[in-house]
Amino acid sequence: MSITSEELNYLIWRYFQETGSQVSALALQDETRVLEFDKKYKHLIPIGTLVNLIQKGILYTESELLVGYDGTIKEEDTKHYTQDFNLAQALQVDRENCPEIVAKGRFALEQNMEERVQEQDQDIPNSVQAKSDGEGIVKSLKEVMKLNRMVNCKWNPTESNVLACGRSDSVAKILHVDVEAQNIIKTTDLRHPFAPNSGSGKVTNEITCLAWSPNGKEIVTGVENGELRLWNVEGSLQNIFNFHRCPVVAIEWNANATHFITADVENVTIVWNAITGTALQHFELRDQTSSPNESLGVDIEWIEEDKFVIPGPQGSLMVFQMDESKPMGKLLGHRSAISVLEFNISNRMLLSASDDHTLRIWRGGSSNSSNCFYGHSQSIVSASWIDNDKVVSASMDGSVRVWSHRENILLAVSMADGVPIFAAQLSQDKSKYAVGFMDGQTSIYDMRLLLSRLQKARLLAAPIAIPVYGNYQSSKDANCVYDLSWCHDNNRIAIAYSKEEGSIIAL
Repeated sequence: MSITSEELNYLIWRYFQETGSQVSALALQDETRVLEFDKKYKHLIPIGTLVNLIQKGILYTESELLVGYDGTIKEEDTKHYTQDFNLAQALQVDRENCPEIVAKGRFALEQNMEERVQEQDQDIPNSVQAKSDGEGIVKSLKEVMKLNRMVNCKWNPTESNVLACGRSDSVAKILHVDVEAQNIIKTTDLRHPFAPNSGSGKVTNEITCLAWSPNGKEIVTGVENGELRLWNVEGSLQNIFNFHRCPVVAIEWNANATHFITADVENVTIVWNAITGTALQHFELRDQTSSPNESLGVDIEWIEEDKFVIPGPQGSLMVFQMDESKPMGKLLGHRSAISVLEFNISNRMLLSASDDHTLRIWRGGSSNSSNCFYGHSQSIVSASWIDNDKVVSASMDGSVRVWSHRENILLAVSMADGVPIFAAQLSQDKSKYAVGFMDGQTSIYDMRLLLSRLQKARLLAAPIAIPVYGNYQSSKDANCVYDLSWCHDNNRIAIAYSKEEGSIIAL
């Protein structure tokens, strides 16, 4: 009589389904073959099978007390039989009958590591330990300003009091805010005309994306019908770009603010000259094996002032140079749409994330990834370089993870009880990581403290927890975080919600 691990996984998955734990069931479904078992056995296995088997196991364990090792039947203990049998009692009986095996050799390694770390902690002066404990306190973050309803937001990269907000009524706004006085000093409207969307027929023309130039002097706004407009920081219209015919999902400037790339939901990518307003290159990459409306990705990235990477068919990444119609290279590895691209100028490596739930790191000169990180069970919504070795990622599975490309391992993790993450962003000084959840909570993870703890915990064999700096909870139920953005001086965050006004919270 035996049960395989896959059969046990199926029973656990069935239990999650029966109790309404849909997120847990979905995570297990992604990592095992439970769907194959469901096709074969769902009509044969009744509801509550897992609980029934565990209850029978408890009864069997208790019944072992009736028979000695020599086969003799022991005297009945009627008082014991009148008590409720439970799992804790059964485990205690099992532990007494079958003592734990003493760890020896390589199995004792983890215990030895923990003892050595404890010895190191004892050598640390009391003053240092007290300081570390104080750093671990989770703060309750304060809302310092309410903003109007918005769907996205971006702080100016050079001016800490200038915030751009996109709205659902075809208007973006540039706000000059005085956070100390909790007052908006000046508001400038950036208006797109009302126009029907060719795909949906709607007349709202929602602002779908915003992108400040690196010098903070100009901003590009994109809307549902594909129109792009370039404005200066004072709100004066500089140019209009009309080649897209559907919602624009990504805008990316090059480092010297002379060109920018845009991409839409129909996989049309265009390179623009920001000074003249002309379209220099036009790409329509298609995946012949899938639906024509299936997105190849929602991010694009410059790797030099004249070279860039865009999503290609079947999870590929296409490397192009300006004024060249054919790609310089093709990076193969991902198997689904690309969700994040970020190039590290310092180590010359490209970080990518995909809806195949993996992250990959690419070195220049190679078409194969140097690292592939598995662990997320849902789409990855954010990924960023913390330094030249470590990257942080956030996923709709509710987890935040930190990885090392040199050691090719998971260093730290934080799970949020399965609440999906909709938005996340690393602060400009790389010290904090802001994460927005579906339930309206915003959590700030302390990357600086994490790096300090990783330095001390080099001997630990398992990933450590990511320390939380502070939390802020929206007052309205089911108020999803749509977007968030860090201020230039790294002490404030703007948040866009699904149901109520936006907020600025202070650290």
